Amino acid sequence: MEKTLNDLQRRTDTLIATYLLITAGLVLWFHQRVPHWKTYVVVHLLVSVLIFSLRFVSGRSQSLTRALGTKRPSPLQFLRDWYPVLGFPLFYKEVAVFAASFGNRGFSEPIRELEAELFRGHPSIYLSERFAWVPLSEYLHFCYFFYVLLFPTVGGYWYFTRKMGAFRELLFLVCLTYSVSYLFFMLFPVDSPFYLFPPPGEPIAGHFFYQVVHFVSGRGGARGGAFPSSHVSVGVVVWTLTWLRQRRLAYLLSPIIAGLILATVYGRFHYALDTIAGLGVGGMIVGIYIALKRGD
Repeated sequence: MEKTLNDLQRRTDTLIATYLLITAGLVLWFHQRVPHWKTYVVVHLLVSVLIFSLRFVSGRSQSLTRALGTKRPSPLQFLRDWYPVLGFPLFYKEVAVFAASFGNRGFSEPIRELEAELFRGHPSIYLSERFAWVPLSEYLHFCYFFYVLLFPTVGGYWYFTRKMGAFRELLFLVCLTYSVSYLFFMLFPVDSPFYLFPPPGEPIAGHFFYQVVHFVSGRGGARGGAFPSSHVSVGVVVWTLTWLRQRRLAYLLSPIIAGLILATVYGRFHYALDTIAGLGVGGMIVGIYIALKRGD
């Protein structure tokens, strides 16, 4: 069991370091278009080295913890377990810079045209107009906001109740989902309706969770990071693994994940096609992982 846990942790470290090296390579390749490109390259390389240094040091610390007979993780082990949760929001802010510097925006217009053709307009516009009900809007905006708490809540619950297999499995799959999504955002950026269309108006505008979500999205968003929706793909990954690991918890999460998926379109944060693609990416990542796990 311990070997499996360590393997999952090493895979997560390697995945994040690989993501950093790939993005550093892209910045080097397109350096003439990237402002402060040397800083990005140096920081990415340095963080990659720190990840592997942390692996070595925390491994020694973990051995000492076991020798002392203590079950609590050491501070270094805690840092190694949780650093990706702090890292990926920072990586997301880079997406806007890299997408603007070397992304191929030729993908944006076909998405909008196909959306309008398939759905007779843009659901991200007409859903909130046809169903302008404040309780529905507030619930959906709450679910959209809960996305930022999704991994800390589920992962934190498993971590502090010592379900380490579930925690590390979830961490690896979420990091994989973010890595795939962010690389696609950089190379094929699509601006979301949040940046192109006016926000939903009265009567749903101005209420608590509406305000909170628009405040966070306005300061924490990244132009180009629309297709596929990482909100949806991460939600699918978290819910599916929860369903496999702890079904009662999955039942509790179900209305929140369903609301999150609907909120991406209702709140004009994503096109419907972004949401469909996010469902596909999340399902594919979990499906491949489960198939490979069964084959071991």
